[in-house]
This record gives sequence, C-alpha cells and structure tokens, in this order.
Amino acid sequence: MLEPPVRAATVADQSDPGEAPGTLAAAGSAPADKPERTQRERASRIASLLGMSVGAVLGTVYATGIIGVIVSLFKGSLHGWEIKAVIVAVGLLLGCGLGYLLGPTLSIRPYAWAEEELNNIPLPELIGAVAGILVALMIAALVALISSGVPGHLGWLIAVVVAFVLVPLGVSVGRRRRREISTMGIPLGGASAPLARVVVDTSAIIDGRLLDLARAGFCLYELLVPQFVLAELQSVADSADPIRRARGRRGLAMLEELRSLPTLAVEFTTVDYPSMPEVDDKVLRLAREQRAGILTVDFNLDRVAQIEGLAVLNLNQLATALRPALVPGERLEVDVVKEGREADQGVGYLPDGTMLVVEGGRVHLGHRITTTVRSVIQTASGRMVFVRAPGQEAEIAPDPPAGRPSTSAGGERS
Repeated sequence: MLEPPVRAATVADQSDPGEAPGTLAAAGSAPADKPERTQRERASRIASLLGMSVGAVLGTVYATGIIGVIVSLFKGSLHGWEIKAVIVAVGLLLGCGLGYLLGPTLSIRPYAWAEEELNNIPLPELIGAVAGILVALMIAALVALISSGVPGHLGWLIAVVVAFVLVPLGVSVGRRRRREISTMGIPLGGASAPLARVVVDTSAIIDGRLLDLARAGFCLYELLVPQFVLAELQSVADSADPIRRARGRRGLAMLEELRSLPTLAVEFTTVDYPSMPEVDDKVLRLAREQRAGILTVDFNLDRVAQIEGLAVLNLNQLATALRPALVPGERLEVDVVKEGREADQGVGYLPDGTMLVVEGGRVHLGHRITTTVRSVIQTASGRMVFVRAPGQEAEIAPDPPAGRPSTSAGGERS
C-alpha cells in the first residue's frame, strides 16, 4: 500500500535577533556545569599539593639514605656539605615533581572512577556482587585454614592467590545470578517502586506531542532533561538542513513552554558521560542511575531499554492506544487526497495519520465524502482501514448462497 505523506511544518526561528539558536541549551547547562567543574579542579589542585608535600618528605628521606649508603660504602669519601646539599636538593625536587603529578592519579581519579562505577550498577546487581565477594572470601578463608600447616608460610600465599582469583569471579557470578540469590530470602530486584521520573529523549522533544499532553494535564511524571540531550537538540537547531533546523528550533521552543507550565516539574541536569559517544547510551545509563523511565518515540531505543529492564513511555504507543475503535458499518467523513493502487481506489487519512483506502474513491479525488467502514487491518507499520465511497454499497452485492444461481438485473439466470 501507499505510505502516508510526511507532514511538513514550518517553524519560525524562536531565537531573538542576533541570538544564536539553541540559547536554551547553553543557558540551562553552562551555569550549573561551571561549579561542578570548579570543584573538580579544586580537588585536583589540593591532591597535587598534598602529593607534592608527601613527595618532598619522601625525596628528602631517600636522598639522605643515599648519602648514608655512599658514606658507608666508600668510607667517608663523600666530603663537603655542598655535594650532600646537591643530593638532598635533587631528591627534594624529584619528590615534589612526582608527588605533584601522581597526587590526583593516586587519589582523586580512582575515587571518581569507583564512585561512577558504583553509581552505574543497579542496586540488585550491587547486592549480588557483594554476596559473590563474601562467598569468595569465605572460600579463601577455608583454603587458608586447610593449608595453614604448609611450611614456609606458603599456606597464606595460596589463600591470597585463591582470593585474587575468586573475588572477581564472585562479583561476575553474583551480578548475573541475582535472581537466583533472591530465592534464598534476600530481596534483589523485587517489586519496583512506582515510576516518578522520566528521562526525556531528543526524539520526544522534537516530536511536539509532549507539550499537548502536558497542557491537558496527563503528564504526571517529573521530566528529566539531561545536558547531552540539550546539546544534541542544539546541534539539530544549528543544522544546515532547513527541515532539521526547523525541527530543532521547534523542540527548543517546546522546552521553553514546558518549563513555563506551573503544573509540570521539569529538571535540567548537567550529568554527562564523556566516555560514551552515543546519546542513546547516555540516556539508558542516566535512567538506570536515577531509577527513572525513558520518554521517547525512538523504536530502537524503546527496544533496547526494554531488554535492559527499564520502563519506557513511547508516545507512538500512546497515540495508538488512544485511536478510536472503528467497526464495520460505521460512517466516516474522508478527504480523498490522492489515487490508490487499484484502478478505482482513492486514499485519505484520519487526523491521527491512519490511512484510509477508499473503494470507488478515485472519482471523488479532492473532495470530502461520507464513507462506510468495510474492514480494519492491523499491520506491523500501523493500522489500515478500508472504506466504501457513496454508491459502492449498492454496487457490491453479497455472494449468493452455494447451490443457488444468481440472477441478473433483467431476471435471466447466469
């Protein structure tokens, strides 16, 4: 069948004269992102200064030890305080330099990495990982107890090796087997709490129907709009393609109106994941961390989120659920907009985009007619409705019963 036409909408530039498109993204994210970046830089500087202080002490101690070794080996051949001062100074400078460079690497960065990984792991998987670690340590303790009689403290060495091998394995198995662990009485991922927040995808913002839904009072969730979605929306608004540019600017204008609605809670978050290049991956991760759903119209993102166990609100599914039910015999007013595939067919569309195949509608091309629903077919791409044009009901007679010949209009048997 013929595909429905693409609706084109012309959207005016919502930016003020002399203002670059996408001001909402820059204004909503830059002020909030600056304090966080400032805090990270301050913590890194403090770690560098502490590392430099520790390095200075260790460098001085190491240089003093070198002087002592040289004196003991060469029996006092190191004369004069100048050479000793040079050795101490070199040790001090090397210790300060290495401490300044390695301070953030050994303190702030591992902590930030561990915090990010722990925030990314869902609570059921975290509990499963902890259970796996406990089981691995118990096995290592039993191995240490059994091998304690091995001479040369080899028993403890064997236990440490067993622990290093079993702990990562326990973490992996515990995260994968969290459902089996829950059958032992530990609730891991039971009944989930009611959904309260949803992460808004770029496709849902550009779609435009979210604003109508919120105005009608049916958007009962807190909308979470992340920084990377705003950045993608701004890039669409700055596109050289006029259609993409219009869609991006419409999305920015819709966000402005959503933020102004008094009954709707909209939060703009500066959370970002620079290690992830794809926006869809970032949306999935943020939804996991915030225990939120995903609001989208993207079919692929919908499927991936469902596979990962996340709640998804798809505006297309909502529109399909709200379509009025059509039954055979119901009358519909249809604008026949183009010809169909068959010789006498015309094509029209309902306001929700459902295609109507009008039998005998080619002669009514460009007119609004009252039709009768004949059948409704549900396909993978949507719903298709077959209707009859006026006069077709009389022309299309039902099939005669089996065994009885039909008669023509003149009374002759066929």
